[in-house]
Amino acid sequence: MRFKLGAAIGFAAGYLVAAKASEERRRQVDDAIQRVRDNPRVRHVSDVVTRDAKRIGDAVEDRLAKTADNVVETVAATVEPGSSAGSDTSQSSSGSDKTSKNAAKTGSNR
Repeated sequence: MRFKLGAAIGFAAGYLVAAKASEERRRQVDDAIQRVRDNPRVRHVSDVVTRDAKRIGDAVEDRLAKTADNVVETVAATVEPGSSAGSDTSQSSSGSDKTSKNAAKTGSNR
């Protein structure tokens, strides 16, 4: 029984010491991060990178829009004016031929 009580007390004491050390270490890391963020050189580099990334992103967006417009124009130029994709005259005439052949096989002509 004494061993279990001693182990429990030792575990609790170790946990508290580690938690306090962990909390202190976390504060140290947070302070270091804040010092880096507050550094004027780091701020300048961050601003330059942000500005350049936005400029590049805008250029990519413009280029993509122009490319999409060119694709639309190219496709529109290859399609004959006045024709639609769903109507094909060769299919409609062959369809009526099939109907008359089926009527001849069955012996009825409607």
